[in-house]
Amino acid sequence: MSPSPGVPSPEALEARIAELRASVRRAMARGDRAAARTLRAELRRAEDAWDDAVLGEGPAQPAEADDEPAADRPAAERRAAERAVTGRGAERERGLVPVREQVHQALTLLSVPAAPKLIGSVYAAFFPGEIAGSRLTSLRRDEERSFRTSPYSRPYYLCAALTADMLAPARGLITVSTWPLEQRVVGPLSARTDFLTAALRIAEHAGRGGASPSPAVQRLLWRFAANIPGTTGGSVGTVEPAALAEAAAAELEVHRAADGGQRREAAERALSRLDDAERLFGSRLRAMRTAAATGTNGPAGPPGAVPGASVRGSASPASAQPAAPARIRPAGTP
Repeated sequence: MSPSPGVPSPEALEARIAELRASVRRAMARGDRAAARTLRAELRRAEDAWDDAVLGEGPAQPAEADDEPAADRPAAERRAAERAVTGRGAERERGLVPVREQVHQALTLLSVPAAPKLIGSVYAAFFPGEIAGSRLTSLRRDEERSFRTSPYSRPYYLCAALTADMLAPARGLITVSTWPLEQRVVGPLSARTDFLTAALRIAEHAGRGGASPSPAVQRLLWRFAANIPGTTGGSVGTVEPAALAEAAAAELEVHRAADGGQRREAAERALSRLDDAERLFGSRLRAMRTAAATGTNGPAGPPGAVPGASVRGSASPASAQPAAPARIRPAGTP
């Protein structure tokens, strides 16, 4: 059935929806939340138009019990609720969560760059199931390959933390692409501040609800408390979440300002010098020669030397000084 005059075709609406989704993710990557909300509202209107063009006005699907009648809720909210209910049911039937979603849940709780071992411990303590360590080996590489193949096609990417000095990928630290750039940069003080922030977040999460922490959560709290003074006054292996949170917050105030300044400065450099992929996965290191070769064959001579001329004071060509070694610099540096 051909669309009515002036009404976009389903194909045009699908292309518009894909374009708007990519625009929303680019706006979030830049940290422009106002633009992201505007684009998201436009995306909802395009999705509603696609539903009207393809599905037409169909009978309302049953939804979960709610204070507001389903007929009074907007169509987009009804569809979102139906998708959420369906997704939860399918997840319960499978009993499995994709590994990238497991990592995302653990990192969201921590809110700081973290190593795979800590991510696995946090997920095992607070969520059902475990993260297989072998699955994390190639996860970041697969995420980078997916982004370079189809940029911003996913709601989020698990990417690398960036070193503040060279803007290169930090070894063994995973972050989330939707975090602000300065939150994904690590400097000289970031290891301690991130440790304290993670301890604070875990203690706050463990103390919610008033229930006693599980043995797995207690082991995790003790690991953090052993490296924070003033938190291990009780029996060995047990920590009060409130005491850990208070001690971590007190020490965090000492380092927060200095570490935040270093991170902001590095984030500004990354925004001005790196492209979209490098802001997520780090700059690629390139080799440079400090001295240019004077010809196609033979070593380079001293400054101002004539190509092919012998070096004064050397008995043979073998005694001439070799070319200077390669020097490594990050992409985008002058």
